[in-house]
Amino acid sequence: MHMRIVVLSLVVLAPACAGEDEPLNPSTITDQSGAVFGWECDDDLRCRLKRLEESPPAPVDDCGPKLTPTFSYSWGHMIELSAVCADDEGWVSFPSLGRFVVCEADGDCPTIQDDSYVCNAGFCKNADDAEYFDQLPNRWAMEQICLGDIPRYEPYEASPELAAAIDEACPGESNDPCVSLPAGCRDPRG
Repeated sequence: MHMRIVVLSLVVLAPACAGEDEPLNPSTITDQSGAVFGWECDDDLRCRLKRLEESPPAPVDDCGPKLTPTFSYSWGHMIELSAVCADDEGWVSFPSLGRFVVCEADGDCPTIQDDSYVCNAGFCKNADDAEYFDQLPNRWAMEQICLGDIPRYEPYEASPELAAAIDEACPGESNDPCVSLPAGCRDPRG
């Protein structure tokens, strides 16, 4: 009987100790449109997306005969999951095919190489950029945020009203921060 108690204690403690030295990565990540992807990383935290049954279709019609439709990601302040057209030299995507990674808790956000992400205002954001968490993004990111709930296979265009609201909220150059939040858009500040 004492042997079972000891074994059970070790089983309970083992998972808690394993997570202290290594960053944990979720096994799936979700984008703004609700699309879910598998997330696999090697020991150097080089990660890749894995299509799951519930993942959206790849952009077959957009890639032409020479490029392979698939998915990839880019990361900086936030993580963008993009449907891409790829070959041996790299990939290309289109703004309408990208969506930001969303979250409900820090554990929903990955670590990619040296960059750790935390959940802030429902988006996975780079933990090293906390001073920007309360700022509005640039025009490009704002358009992604405002239209990101639309699945990739549906038309991805702002209505005339939303386009006007984005123009008013983001009057500067495309990389300048927006000055206000367009009506109806999710607030990325946290």
